[in-house]
Amino acid sequence: MLTRKERDDLRKRGEILETALEIFASRGFHSTTMARISKASQYPLGTIYKYFPGKKEMYHDLVINRVRELGQVLFEISQNQNIQVDDKLKSCLFAQASFYRANREVVRIYISERSNIDAVAMPKLNEKVNTFHEAMVSLFRDIFDQGIAQGKFKSYPSEDMAALFSDIVHSAAWASLFRDEDDKELNNRLSMIFDMFTNGILQ
Repeated sequence: MLTRKERDDLRKRGEILETALEIFASRGFHSTTMARISKASQYPLGTIYKYFPGKKEMYHDLVINRVRELGQVLFEISQNQNIQVDDKLKSCLFAQASFYRANREVVRIYISERSNIDAVAMPKLNEKVNTFHEAMVSLFRDIFDQGIAQGKFKSYPSEDMAALFSDIVHSAAWASLFRDEDDKELNNRLSMIFDMFTNGILQ
């Protein structure tokens, strides 16, 4: 059980991160300063530096925290014994789109800033995100392997199917951030995409 001080530290840290996210979203990573975050969060610079050595660490934690959350969501779906293999895939597609929309600012910042930040400023972050992507493809591969073993999927190479499905899931979820669609329209579009992937487009 956390102590009162530990809970207070987590609260302050979270408030600082959320403020940093708002400024990253409005001004971009490179134009964001620790002084601006301090002013907007109403925490003294000394307090902010107590939790974060700099804005790189803030950006790192914002991204990695979300990556881990999404990974846990997809993992729980993949391990659910009450869901058929095809429904697991569909649930992953819907879950990632929902997650992107719920965390749109972090996702949009990361995707738009990745080439400008990761390779030079934070290569370790890029490595961690790539590791997550590999884990996600592996998770999908296991689902396809299950489906092949059960005779529900064609015996295409599961690694290729997983890589393709991973790209489709990301593209469909990413597109949801830029479309003016309500939940019903989003669900209809995702269902159509899933049908295209599973049943093909030929008559």
